[in-house]
Amino acid sequence: MLRLPQFGAASTGTFVFGIAFAIMLLLSNVLWCQEIWQWSALRTGVAMVPGPALVPVVTLLTARTAQHLGHGPLVTTGGLLFATGMLWRTCFASLEADYWLDLLPSQVLGGVGVGLTLGTWSPLVSDPCPATVRPPDQPWSTPVRQISATVGVALLVAIAGTHVGPAQPQDFRTAWLVAAALSLAAAVVGVRITPTATRTREAAALAPSPVPLTEPR
Repeated sequence: MLRLPQFGAASTGTFVFGIAFAIMLLLSNVLWCQEIWQWSALRTGVAMVPGPALVPVVTLLTARTAQHLGHGPLVTTGGLLFATGMLWRTCFASLEADYWLDLLPSQVLGGVGVGLTLGTWSPLVSDPCPATVRPPDQPWSTPVRQISATVGVALLVAIAGTHVGPAQPQDFRTAWLVAAALSLAAAVVGVRITPTATRTREAAALAPSPVPLTEPR
């Protein structure tokens, strides 16, 4: 399966971006708000709403666009937007809570980026797989994303340690930069996958139509 160009590239992109997404979700939206800004769990949860709320909206709005332009441009754009969100936090994050300047813009950029990226990777991972190796109703992107989330959390712990607090803002910035770099790598995969997906569509369009079988008279 890894010899299939589209499957291998899409699985790599999903894995790399999934690590960046796990770092952002746990570090930016939970640990920073609760441990640095000292927000309650409820306030942190409400502050997290804009990003996840944008994901299904963006995915639905861009589904038809992917059919016309291909999946590669959407993945590349999403990776760049997500990386921009991480760089925004690196530049504007402050020990003093400033939701409107710090967290909200990053949430919007990240939500749009995730909607363009993760929702687009799934068909790219599953479509090329033969039906004999694809579990029913279970896209291959799901286990790839689950493994990448585990790696992302482990990488975050390796960077920030098991205890975080206001004395460690540089560790957070390092993790954001790592997430931005991983997201840019996923965007590069999107650039590389564009010609592969285009050749696949062209081959499907040029393939001869099956001749219908007729019943003997």
